[in-house]
Amino acid sequence: MPNQQRCDILLRGGTVFDGLGNAGFHADVAITDDKIVAVGALEGWQAGMEVDVGGLCVAPGFIDIHTHADFSLNHHPEQMSVLFQGVTTQVGGNCGFAVGQIDDSPLFRQEQRWLKPHGVEITWGSFREYLRILDDLGLGVNYVPQCGHGTARKKVMGYEKRAPTSAELDAMRHEIALCFEAGAFAFTTGLEYPPNSFAHTSEIIELAKVAAQYGGFYATHLRSEGDQLIESVQEALQIAEQAALPLQLAHHKAEGRRNWGKVQQTLQMVSDAVAQGLDVTLDVYPYTAYQTSLAVASLPSWALEGDPEVLLSRLRDPHERERLIHAMQAMQPDWHSTVIGSTPHNRAYQGLTIADAARLAGKEPEAFVLDLLLDAGGHVGVAWFNMAEDDLRAVLKHPRTMIGSDGVGTEPSKYAAERPHPRSYGTFPRVLAKYVRAEGLLSLEEAIFKMTGLPAARLKLTDRGVLRPGAYADIVVFDFAKVQDLADFENPHRLAQGVVHLLVNGRWAIHDGAYTGTRAGRVLRRQ
Repeated sequence: MPNQQRCDILLRGGTVFDGLGNAGFHADVAITDDKIVAVGALEGWQAGMEVDVGGLCVAPGFIDIHTHADFSLNHHPEQMSVLFQGVTTQVGGNCGFAVGQIDDSPLFRQEQRWLKPHGVEITWGSFREYLRILDDLGLGVNYVPQCGHGTARKKVMGYEKRAPTSAELDAMRHEIALCFEAGAFAFTTGLEYPPNSFAHTSEIIELAKVAAQYGGFYATHLRSEGDQLIESVQEALQIAEQAALPLQLAHHKAEGRRNWGKVQQTLQMVSDAVAQGLDVTLDVYPYTAYQTSLAVASLPSWALEGDPEVLLSRLRDPHERERLIHAMQAMQPDWHSTVIGSTPHNRAYQGLTIADAARLAGKEPEAFVLDLLLDAGGHVGVAWFNMAEDDLRAVLKHPRTMIGSDGVGTEPSKYAAERPHPRSYGTFPRVLAKYVRAEGLLSLEEAIFKMTGLPAARLKLTDRGVLRPGAYADIVVFDFAKVQDLADFENPHRLAQGVVHLLVNGRWAIHDGAYTGTRAGRVLRRQ
């Protein structure tokens, strides 16, 4: 019928990838309002705007399954670095930390340090209210919220290193239930970070059961990604099995040369668990350096007990400092492989290795680390170059692995003083350029599936991550010959290239390679 042959936007003549792992095919794509209305040979169709995409790839917008977007959405709703990767949906609240659950009390001083310097005041009183604020802001990309264990535990127990009382456990259950009732998709932990790390397995199982009741899944930054990697994967599998819910293993890797190769065993553990009926998936970012807290990565675990003020008091105490230095020397970290990230109080050290910065300061590395942490209020981000490329390829190739940046949205001018991991700018183009085009580790349709259909299935989003009639018009059009990440550790603030057009809910976010300023993203809530 005539009214079925008209649309708002018609993408003509591209190579279409449906997001389900099928090979690309030549087709047109018709869009009306925020939905795809037809895919195929649409010769008779008329459009308000017709765009020739011949020679380009047309795919569902990429879904970033693992981000910390909630730490930047309120002050950078545009999410520029994300858009230029072809990402249209981000999943936040990972590693047990969820901004929507915090409040303006001193208990959340650390989170406030990440927000208030950018002009963000914590005005929300609940997770539901936080999501409404994001609705009103207008986001550049869609946002998927998750509930954080560490934030819930801190709210109920502070930094107490002990098992919760029955009343405290009930309070955490209630907090998690409120998040799910507001629309959270998953329950997340960061068991390497306090206060997440103070929880025993039994506590996580009980709280994960709440997520299971709401049809959510469990996403975890493991208790150890190094020496205790095998045991930590086993713990995660145990939690998922006993709580009866799906499992997502976050940014899967093996840290430290002595642990290289362990992912072969953990990937087999995943395959075996899947064969036995457990729903397990993973995510990975395409870099052999990870970024984390200097304190968590370099200090002994006992130093992290108590709240951040307790850590700072240890750093000031001469006797505790001596004890810390001896403990760090025994741990034998490779200071030459550790690069300082953003540290506003000492910008001159950003981008230097700990070894070089300590030499510049005229100090031994251990003493330099303690002073750097003290000046920064206990939090310094560092990149550690201690992962194996072969391990990365193995994880990336696994059929249950999807792509997650572990990044935050940023942009080159407003945040020029910061030093983010280049994954915030380059994760998705890097997979396409390096592991598909250059190395052939993945086929193009396989890589796109890991960026679209697979994470959509994990999130139970039937109308995103796929390119078919009835789905939302989240669409990336890219030049496969030119798509490339440009950000690196020396120059992290460089937008990726190769995304020609990007539609978010049927509206142009990028058109002819240029940012339009349109913020058409939505907060997605679990139904």
